[in-house]
Amino acid sequence: MEQQLGLTRTTQSRRAWLTLNYRWMHLFFTKNLSPGYLTVIDLQRRATWIGLALLCQSLVGVTPASTFIQGFDGQWYLPLLELSGGLLPIGLTIGGIFAMWKAIQPTTLRQRLESTEQHGGRAQRMALLRTLILFLVGAVVAIVIIVQCFLPPSFSNDGTSLDTNAAQLLLQGKNPYTSSSILDIARDFAIQPGWTTPLRVGQFAGKLDYPSSVEMRSTFDTALKAGQAPEFESKVSYPALSFLTLIPFALFKFYNVLPFYLLCYIALAWIAWKVSKQQLRPWILLFTLANVPMLTSVIGGNLDIFYILLLVLAWLFRDKRWLSAIFLGLAMASKQIAWFFVPFYLMMVWRNIDRRETIYRAMIAGMVVVVINLPFVIWNPGAWLAGVLAPMADPMFPLGVGLIDLSAFHLLPYLPSWVYLLLELGAMGGALAVYWRICRVCPEAAMLLAVVPLFFAWRSLPSYFSCTAFPLFILMVARHRTTADKGNRPKAQKAIG
Repeated sequence: MEQQLGLTRTTQSRRAWLTLNYRWMHLFFTKNLSPGYLTVIDLQRRATWIGLALLCQSLVGVTPASTFIQGFDGQWYLPLLELSGGLLPIGLTIGGIFAMWKAIQPTTLRQRLESTEQHGGRAQRMALLRTLILFLVGAVVAIVIIVQCFLPPSFSNDGTSLDTNAAQLLLQGKNPYTSSSILDIARDFAIQPGWTTPLRVGQFAGKLDYPSSVEMRSTFDTALKAGQAPEFESKVSYPALSFLTLIPFALFKFYNVLPFYLLCYIALAWIAWKVSKQQLRPWILLFTLANVPMLTSVIGGNLDIFYILLLVLAWLFRDKRWLSAIFLGLAMASKQIAWFFVPFYLMMVWRNIDRRETIYRAMIAGMVVVVINLPFVIWNPGAWLAGVLAPMADPMFPLGVGLIDLSAFHLLPYLPSWVYLLLELGAMGGALAVYWRICRVCPEAAMLLAVVPLFFAWRSLPSYFSCTAFPLFILMVARHRTTADKGNRPKAQKAIG
């Protein structure tokens, strides 16, 4: 009899493994399939697509770069490496965009009812297990972030080091837009040449392929000896709020700014927890650590964490004129990528309220940008304009995980930069047309549609796309909770009356 009982338990455990029917999975897929839970069921289904988007964006970060492929020059398998290296990043980027679109794709009531039949099925449980793998990876990254918060500064990108140095220069009474020097930063913070942004001038003039690590090191060492570095970006290339937020660190001479970006991410996760229903909070906890792309941005001290937090707040408070517009203005005053979201925000206000409200909010957001940047414009207008326009005007190398990736791996010839600009503008027009149709029912779609044009840009860095999936889900669950609250309010008032 004990043998039969043991055999039964073994059979049940194998069946649980084959069907992936574990009790803890009910935390993520509700068993209540009544009409009242239709919204929760739909959001849990959409969450599986967000998990797939996070997986694609995470894998983009580990695909081989073109400079890595150059190290195998002359090898017989080089064409195969170039093919895989060129197709994987762009394929994963497209996969992430597709997964986010599936997460926000509008559905009819009939489609939502039909989806309840597959709710919690094997495919969705497999998607949950894939996301759990990312959760474990993200937990390790989170531990590394916490440890590095107590270590000396280590800058893995020149943007963070330039902003930190700008805050230091401002406290010394110097204009960050005129006194910034990548060579001084290299001496103070010991940054590596591979963490800088090379320009197609000087020794790199006339080239299109991104310099190899050896070329970067050799040119940078020469620049240090000569005291001039025309081949490397030295300008503060962001609006003023990018470094004004780091003044407290410079004031106390604590140049490890990682805690600031970690706090921004914690604030984003806290907001997600507050705006979500109880049945969706397990997904919020899961995505907080499974969000490897944003966690790696935190560990790199990328400014994207800050501006995306401000944009999420602008969309969350879209029913409040001043609060929402101020957050939008702060985002615009921190990084230029936030500018891509402005047309979508104004369109959302126009479609949901009216044209006059759109004008008011545009003026408020514009005033915030002017107030923050005006002192530096007055100080030296030419230097401020050159710095803010540097990402667009300076001769940077083509780089990214979008269309340009095929040219970087020599699968397609390089096209003139104006061709990529036209493609980008065309994609922006198409994205705005789509948003015009769905912004009333899906205002959070801007988190995806605003970055789609960057896929066709001359520079389409992974960070442009990696900070969108989790914010998209946050706004999605917040909208459904707000809609449910508004729907319940008249009933409650009627009952009280």
